[in-house]
Amino acid sequence: MPVNGVDHVNILTDDLEATASFYEQVLGLARSENPTIAKGIAGYWMRDAAGQAIVHLVDRTTAGTRYEAYHPGQPTNALHHFALRCTGFAETVARIEQRGLAHRVAEHPTLGLRQVFLVDPNAVNLELNFAGN
Repeated sequence: MPVNGVDHVNILTDDLEATASFYEQVLGLARSENPTIAKGIAGYWMRDAAGQAIVHLVDRTTAGTRYEAYHPGQPTNALHHFALRCTGFAETVARIEQRGLAHRVAEHPTLGLRQVFLVDPNAVNLELNFAGN
């Protein structure tokens, strides 16, 4: 079985609206309902411009005991970060800076790659990769 790519990332949060707003405002993802989530648990799918659900958000506070062992903002053990292929480097950096978010930019001219590193409201590390931008 060959792996063809990453389908999505699931993030547990105790502040669903703030987290959804972060992914909308900073990364330009669109919020939509999550039709697969269990009844009574709040959450969203955050979709890219093509409609692909890239980030799944789950409101841990509405899930009863299902996620009680997980605590957003605490270290995520072996998961250090997730990376997204992006376009619009200058616009993205401007949105991040307008919001006063801590971030780091890395330039790799020999690879034709620029990167932005930042952290979401749940202490999830993000790597935004801009090839040829």
